[in-house]
Amino acid sequence: MIALGIDPGLAATGFAVVEALPRGSQAHDWGCIKTSPRLSNPLRLGLIYRHVCQLITRWSPGLVVIEEAFVDPKYPRAALQLGEVRGTISVAANNMEVEVFELKPSEVKQALTGRGLAAKEQVQVAVSRILRLTTQPTSHHATDALALALTGLSRKGLLSCI
Repeated sequence: MIALGIDPGLAATGFAVVEALPRGSQAHDWGCIKTSPRLSNPLRLGLIYRHVCQLITRWSPGLVVIEEAFVDPKYPRAALQLGEVRGTISVAANNMEVEVFELKPSEVKQALTGRGLAAKEQVQVAVSRILRLTTQPTSHHATDALALALTGLSRKGLLSCI
């Protein structure tokens, strides 16, 4: 099975395509969907929606794994924007009949590093080791998306290496 991991964000949405294999896993694609703050939010959400639909069409994942929202009460507007992005991604997956699975950041960190409060660098090392990456993601959003895809596949019982 293929999972599409998504780390939602209005400015940069990380994505990663990971396949569970009989022995291990393989990362096929990863990167960021970037949107310009000069565009209106509806246009930015439309870009994210279309890109997610293109990824689903290209890779035919059986699962979209999305990060649950972390809300900092100091930034209520950011929480609303994140909710809009998450909704956009969920609608894209639902319209294309792909299951959406949500994970908390702490669950992903715990699964990959053994520590729910692990640093981003620790997650990157774990992801690189598990996937045997020769090229490191240049964005922490893409690394988070790889981590989400791996953990989602594991939680669904399709991957036992983590």
